[in-house]
Amino acid sequence: MSRHGHMASFGGHGSINSVSTDFWLANHFPGMQINGRMSAVRRFFCLFVTFDFLFTSLFWAICVLIEKKGRYEALVEEIICYNIRSSIFDVVMVAASRFIILLLFYALLHINHWWMVAITTAGSCGFFICKSLMYKWSYQTSYPFEVTLVLLSFFIAWIEAWFVDFRVLPQEARAKSILEAASNCDHLETDPLLPQLERVRDYLSHYSESIRDFYSPVESLIGSDEEDEEAAQSCQRKLSPQEREFQMSGLEAMQQAWETINSSGWKLEKESSHGDTIYSKLGPRGSKIYKLVGVVDIDASVLFNEFTHNFENMPSWNKAITLGRVVQGCTRNDTSHGNTAAEFVKIDSCTDVVYQVAAEGPRGIVSARDFVCVRHWKKIDDSWVCAVISIICKDEPPQKNIVRGENGPGCWVFQPDEEAPKKCSFHWLLDTDLKGWIPQYVIDQALTHAMTDFMSCLRSYAPALKAVRSQQQAAR
Repeated sequence: MSRHGHMASFGGHGSINSVSTDFWLANHFPGMQINGRMSAVRRFFCLFVTFDFLFTSLFWAICVLIEKKGRYEALVEEIICYNIRSSIFDVVMVAASRFIILLLFYALLHINHWWMVAITTAGSCGFFICKSLMYKWSYQTSYPFEVTLVLLSFFIAWIEAWFVDFRVLPQEARAKSILEAASNCDHLETDPLLPQLERVRDYLSHYSESIRDFYSPVESLIGSDEEDEEAAQSCQRKLSPQEREFQMSGLEAMQQAWETINSSGWKLEKESSHGDTIYSKLGPRGSKIYKLVGVVDIDASVLFNEFTHNFENMPSWNKAITLGRVVQGCTRNDTSHGNTAAEFVKIDSCTDVVYQVAAEGPRGIVSARDFVCVRHWKKIDDSWVCAVISIICKDEPPQKNIVRGENGPGCWVFQPDEEAPKKCSFHWLLDTDLKGWIPQYVIDQALTHAMTDFMSCLRSYAPALKAVRSQQQAAR
């Protein structure tokens, strides 16, 4: 379908595609406001609040009718002759109060904070406790409907608080981060990163004129076209369930890391003498994440190739890494010259799994850690991006003598520097959990020190890498 066809489907003009597209978006991004409407997750909350009020009213009517043997006059008596010790109509009024207040603030005023649902839940629970102490309970029946009604109302009030704090607000914040990341990426003429994500891209373009396309197709690897075709042919096979899982993990890591590194709210943590800046903020998991920005005197594509396709060479120039190797991918048998050894290649043309051992921190403050990660790389506009995230791989089980760390969605971004296009503007998003009992201030110092040392090592290695690249070009 053409781009204009997609845009029409988001315009809300009755296209037959608009319903299916909105349905897809609502299911995959429930926190997103489709065509200016309320998000799916917030709409569900409002429906649940309505259900709370109607269910409580129905249960109250049934309780009274059973206790009064079907006398409908008893319903009126409960209301007119209300007494906290003998009537349970106040439970309905509490539900009605929650219904009015929550719909007013979350549906009409559309607030994005948990404080109002916290107030209604706390008020409801306080009243139910007082009610249970003051009510004159009947011991003549073996079916205490009143007890059930109070307990259910208490339980539902807490469900509402939980749903707002753990579903509505986080999912809407994630949808907002998608829009925010897209608005920070200009001049992107790209295709979707994930299958069917073009619908989201077109929706973003319709949502705001300042939002451009921010996903690009998987381009060929930077290097020899023959090598690329050979690698692609070698991986034209059916992937195992584990490899498919790794593939999807890499795609999701790319999406999440790209959103995060282009989001706002970063706080300056450290600035080096070379002009490198390290920023920090709280990540989606509630832990601190870091972003490094610096400039390296080397072409961005050359540096991207070194990181992506020469991963096992990293320990030779990066003193923070003692071991790096590719451990997962489809294998290719080399039968030339009588060789029968199997060579590891990628899961697909832009995804592999790697194992890495990080050296201990300065003065042994943090012991050595190892990581098993899936990597996925692609070009987004004029930037080359390599994303990583930790996975569980049966080929690399945890070792007894080393702590297994965990990396959240992170990435390296290589793009030509605006002031000097022959130089690389290097961005590094680091979201790592070192595990073990380490104070936060120690982790902060260790990670910022490691990132600064990494840039020093990279700058020292850049001249040698440029020389090798020049020799390769001369040989051609």
